[in-house]
Order: sequence, then C-alpha cells, then structure tokens
Amino acid sequence: MASLKDKVIVLTGASRGIGAAAARELAPDGPHLVLCARTAEACEETRQAVEALGASAECHGFEVADEGAARAFVDGVLAEHGRIDVLINNAGTGLMGSVADVKPDAYLEVLKINVMGPYNLISAVLPSMTERDEGTILNLTSARAFIPDRFYAAYCSSKAALLSMTQCLHFDLEDSNVKIFALSPGFTQTDMVNDIYANPVFRQAALTPDQGQPAERPAKVLAWLVREAPDDLAGKHNQVQFNDLTRRAGIEIV
Repeated sequence: MASLKDKVIVLTGASRGIGAAAARELAPDGPHLVLCARTAEACEETRQAVEALGASAECHGFEVADEGAARAFVDGVLAEHGRIDVLINNAGTGLMGSVADVKPDAYLEVLKINVMGPYNLISAVLPSMTERDEGTILNLTSARAFIPDRFYAAYCSSKAALLSMTQCLHFDLEDSNVKIFALSPGFTQTDMVNDIYANPVFRQAALTPDQGQPAERPAKVLAWLVREAPDDLAGKHNQVQFNDLTRRAGIEIV
C-alpha cells in the first residue's frame, strides 16, 4: 500500500457529500489536504474533521469553472507547497429537465462546472506533474454517461464528455508516470441528490426509487484508488458496484 503521508492532495467539492466523506477517509493517512469549494468557509467543518483524524488541511474558495481563478489557485498551492501530488476533481452539479425546457445558458453552466472545471484544474496542474514525472489525477464521473434517460440531457452529456476527456488524457500520459482515473461512484444520497429529487417527477427517473448508498461507500473506493493508483485501472471507467473494484478496495468480502 502506498503511503499518503505528507502528500499534497487537492480535493474540490470538499464541503459536503462524497467530497467531505473522501477527505475524512484520506485523513488518517496523514496527507496535507487542500480543501476547495465555492467559498473557503464552506470547507471549515471538513477541515476540522480531517485535522482531528490526523491530516493537516487548508481551505480555499473559488469557482472551478473560472479558468483564471483555477489557475491562480493552482499557482498559489505550487508556490506554497512546491508540488501537488494528487488532484481529485469531485466538484460537480446536476440539472434535471428536458431539452425543450432547459435554456442554453443553463445547459452551458452544467458543462462549465462538470467538464471545464476539471479541465481547468488539470490544465493548470499537469505541467508540474509531468515535469516531476509523478502525480495522480482522479475525476468523479458517472455511469449516467452510458444511461440516458428523460430529463438527464445536461447531466448525462456533461459526464460523458468528462469520461471521454479522462480516457483521452490517459493516452496522452502513457509515456509518463502521471496517472489519471475515472471513478463513477454510483447512486449516492447527497444534498445535491436530495435537492434534485425533491421534485417527485424527477425522482421517478432515478435509477432507484429508494435511498442511494451513503457517501462513505464511494469515498472508501476513492481513497483506495488514490493510495494504490493501480496501473490496470488507469484510464478505465471504474464504477462503484458489487464487483471486482469494490472487492479490491476492501468494502465487499467474498
């Protein structure tokens, strides 16, 4: 098992849901967690939790969809710490509605956050990782990239684009020791999901009418991927299901 002790890990969407759960799961390894959300104050509860578990941490607030803000953030972290060992692109958004009802500017906003957000941060981080010939990037994708449905045009297409970009970048990096992973967490009960499915019509379009899994379950797989960075899973679409991935991550016993 690889050690994350003192590794500099950037985690977006760290204020709640899978991001906050992932931060808590990684914390006992003793990394330095750079916690990001739209506002630094939003990450304060997560910071306190991870420091109590053994990590050091700091909070930052910026919009991942803003290329200039993302680049300034990365430049600041590199100036302060000298490197970024792991980038976890977890921040995302969802928007339900038919193409007839979702206006172009609202659709574009989903693409900016779910696709350009990760792209902006990867673009800013990658030169330092390739120069050191070391680093791990993990993008939170979705099985919805392959499961189109009513009301899901914005979300499905944004996650399909993110997955494709992740897989293409894997080939770009194949001659280096920088690895990139796509992780689809599966249906997870988070605040964002609760907000989206407060509309009973949208809830009927969910993959399951029941509660989703707790955020801690995909967080355990995420932390395992970050620790191990297994060569055979780089560039693949890794899904949190009752399958080989979850067995390897130690959350299913066979």
